[in-house]
Amino acid sequence: MLLAIAFLVGIVIFIIAYLLINHFTQADLVISDRIKRLNANNSEPLDEYWENKLDKSLKERLLGPVIAIFGMNIKRITPAVVYAKLEREVEQCGNFQGRGMNGLLTYIVGVTLAMLALAFLYISTKNVSFFRAVVLLIGAIGVGIGFPILVVKLMIGERQEAIRLAMPDVLDLLCVSVEAGMGFDGAMGKVTSKMKGPLIEECERYQQELRVGVTRRNALLRLSDRCGIKEMQLFVAALIQAEKLGVGLAQVLEVQSENMRELRRQNARAMAAKLPTKILFPTLIFIFPVIFVVALGPPMVTIINSFMK
Repeated sequence: MLLAIAFLVGIVIFIIAYLLINHFTQADLVISDRIKRLNANNSEPLDEYWENKLDKSLKERLLGPVIAIFGMNIKRITPAVVYAKLEREVEQCGNFQGRGMNGLLTYIVGVTLAMLALAFLYISTKNVSFFRAVVLLIGAIGVGIGFPILVVKLMIGERQEAIRLAMPDVLDLLCVSVEAGMGFDGAMGKVTSKMKGPLIEECERYQQELRVGVTRRNALLRLSDRCGIKEMQLFVAALIQAEKLGVGLAQVLEVQSENMRELRRQNARAMAAKLPTKILFPTLIFIFPVIFVVALGPPMVTIINSFMK
């Protein structure tokens, strides 16, 4: 028990020292960043800047800078390939509910420390061999790293399914708007003003990238990469090809909308075909025993009573 308490106290002291050191070492960077904000030609006025800062909640004002500094330092020790893969998954899951990559890294470190604390507590209270203690610590680290990544993958799956279901309706509205005489970007603005959802959020981000000077081709490719589904990749490839060959967008959007609906019907048929196999084991485990008890219970009681007599 004393070992667990000492370990927890050590973790707290380490975190406090880490934050203090980073606070003082990053002071110059914070000051230079504020000077750049104030001297920039397109920066907001000083009163509006501080008003926007004070409009944030106390949690955002206190934890936001700490998470940002913590995530920046974790990035330095994370391999570039692993960090790039995690960053791509964070974008596909919707920026991890607005927390971003820094929030995910902080979440991973927090869960890992919590699992290590539980493992040390178990080791200190039980008579555990050295080999088993090492296995428990390695397992705690694996769970602490793997659980947040699993949560991110589940969020990606839900978001991609929502995007896949919304694509035909979005393409229909785009097609109607383009046929009415609007350009593709104007039609995209009309769609984002009329609908909501993960796909609409990505379309809004696509429009923001166009406003800051990103080419349409690169913005479409980035949109496809953020969505991460086959349907969006086919749609983006068709748009880029139509723009290169000079084909009418209305015709392309109409064909793509019909293709998306056909893909959705095929996915529904595939899910329906898998349903009997998925139902088989729950039926054998939970339903058949109850049916046997209800159907054969009374006759078995009568037969047993007859033999008893």
